[in-house]
Amino acid sequence: MEFPQHWVKVDGTSPHLGRRGGTISVWGWSDESDEEARRVGEQRLAETLARIEREGRLPAGHGYYPRTPLREPVLEAVETDDGRRLGVYTRNRMGCEVLCTDVLFVADVDVPALADEVAVPAETASTSSGARRSSGVGSFLRRVFLGRPDLTPMAPGGEDAAGLDAPTAPTPAPAPDTGYEAYPADPTDPSGVRVAATGPETPSVAECLAAEPVWEFGRRHPELGVRVYRTAAGLRVLVTGADAPPSSDRARMLLAELGSDPLYVELCATHDSYRARLTPKPYRVGLRALDARWPCADEAEERRYMRWVDEYESHVGEYATCRLISASGPVPGPEEQLLVELHDEATRVGHRLPLA
Repeated sequence: MEFPQHWVKVDGTSPHLGRRGGTISVWGWSDESDEEARRVGEQRLAETLARIEREGRLPAGHGYYPRTPLREPVLEAVETDDGRRLGVYTRNRMGCEVLCTDVLFVADVDVPALADEVAVPAETASTSSGARRSSGVGSFLRRVFLGRPDLTPMAPGGEDAAGLDAPTAPTPAPAPDTGYEAYPADPTDPSGVRVAATGPETPSVAECLAAEPVWEFGRRHPELGVRVYRTAAGLRVLVTGADAPPSSDRARMLLAELGSDPLYVELCATHDSYRARLTPKPYRVGLRALDARWPCADEAEERRYMRWVDEYESHVGEYATCRLISASGPVPGPEEQLLVELHDEATRVGHRLPLA
């Protein structure tokens, strides 16, 4: 994963742009310093101007973000106790917080039929009921250590890591042709998928139908842990035990098998990172779009950026981003388990809140 925190914009002009020439802006980046970022920017500008002179036009794809590192501030880091980075929290261009990781497999699946459903109503919504707040833009890197005493494995027995009731008694193995045609009242369905079965978190028929292909995916890959979540626009799937780096052929195959968006598949490969949005999209919580872009050009833009972030964070505690539908498969390793729990905490899984 590459998330440089030093960015500098370099401007240049070319007589070959249009009839009278034109100005072009190119970003440079660095993990080390603004000076190094400027050098990278100047080099990229020179290469771009040379291409314009040769081709007589702006190069195809100029400015398309997958061709450069993602320009996002790192809010927090998730690291092992020996300093190995498992992931980072960033803020994307919409203003949402995002978990970026090359350790935990993440797939989002759009389901138009679910996007039209009414989300679970907020009965006890409160901005003080555990809402997570970031600590500032790019100013604080929190080390989260492995071996926390409160880690709970995703396995039968009481509750799993995110609150799905485990079965109270063994369920007989199904006949081969049973499939997923019935959704039993017991929290374990015929394939061994643990499904939320009581209370307001009970999956709807539409959610079960949408999740069925993912449950079939789990049946084809019994060695994998598969967690299925409802989102405002469809499903999110966290897969543990996959051993599939985001840029690998295996990752591309599994993402395609799950029906993930092709652009997301390309982004994973390009940036060698899976991405999971942790907080609501602004328009879903009644907020205007973020009209500033990090890094800010001047102090006025930075103040506007931070005012928007403050307003956004005052709203997001009243919403959840995910609701867990089911969990299946073996217990994940400690690193994946840590990321699962951080994801579930940040997306407010288990809270009776509307999805956004």
